[in-house]
Amino acid sequence: MTFTLWFMGRPAAGKSTIAKRVENLVNERGIRTENLDGDEIRKNLHPDLGFTKEDRELNNRRTAFICRLLNRNGIGVVTGMITPFRDSQEKVREIIEPENDFVLIYVKCSVEACAERDPKNLYEQAREGEIKNFTGINHPFQEPHNPDIVVDTEQQAVEESVVYVENRLEEMDVLAGDAEGEYAFDINRTEEQDIKERLSEEGYLNDD
Repeated sequence: MTFTLWFMGRPAAGKSTIAKRVENLVNERGIRTENLDGDEIRKNLHPDLGFTKEDRELNNRRTAFICRLLNRNGIGVVTGMITPFRDSQEKVREIIEPENDFVLIYVKCSVEACAERDPKNLYEQAREGEIKNFTGINHPFQEPHNPDIVVDTEQQAVEESVVYVENRLEEMDVLAGDAEGEYAFDINRTEEQDIKERLSEEGYLNDD
């Protein structure tokens, strides 16, 4: 069983930044992973969709189906999408589970804080009426009822959030991977390092 890590939250909450850092950590473990960036998915795969409630829900469903296909082929997925409606949050879970692990990660940040850090100045444009259907200003955002992980980027620095997500994923055994063959087994990074140190002390590993 493989996984989809679905980072959701308001625009400029920090979804893409944290998702990329987590992806790097997962890759370091030797787990094949794809990062489906929400903006890139819209631009390249779903250019026909706008930002109405119906279009957003369709965008989420299409992306969830891609995640399921990748998972089916043994590829983990990290994706960052606003996913502003609770029915969509529940639907993407239904699409990906039960064949694969689905982890809904809520990147929590207030509208005010997101607007302050907004690199594209989109919040101000939305407030001035230049952008319609902008999440948190003139379009709804529904916080998830039961996210698997919550990181508060107003209270936590990026690195703190990444470490917290990694620790929670370990607790949930999401990154354990699949056993392959009769003698396969899973170890975490700390256990792996401990084994390497013991082998080195016994002279089985040569660092030169």
